[in-house]
Amino acid sequence: MHEEELDDELPNEREFDTTTFLTGVLVGAAVGAGIALLFAPASGDDTRRLIRRRAKAIEKDASRGWASARDEARRQFREKKEALRERLAEGLERIEDELDV
Repeated sequence: MHEEELDDELPNEREFDTTTFLTGVLVGAAVGAGIALLFAPASGDDTRRLIRRRAKAIEKDASRGWASARDEARRQFREKKEALRERLAEGLERIEDELDV
């Protein structure tokens, strides 16, 4: 295999960064909410309100993270599609050269 082909097969570092970031946000939010519940000197009603607010904030963060990951996936798909088109055109050119078409 050529070095270029090996590079294309390896996952992009940005993919790991996005996934790692989103996982970290969700885990951190869940751990933070749990710790807050354990150490909260508030009444049951106040605590439930706090939980609802934090759950909504987590939902917003997750939604933004999902949108960001979706946009990144679409961008990468477009790049890969364009690279494939270029390779196909190059291959077609080589075939035409070989056949003297």
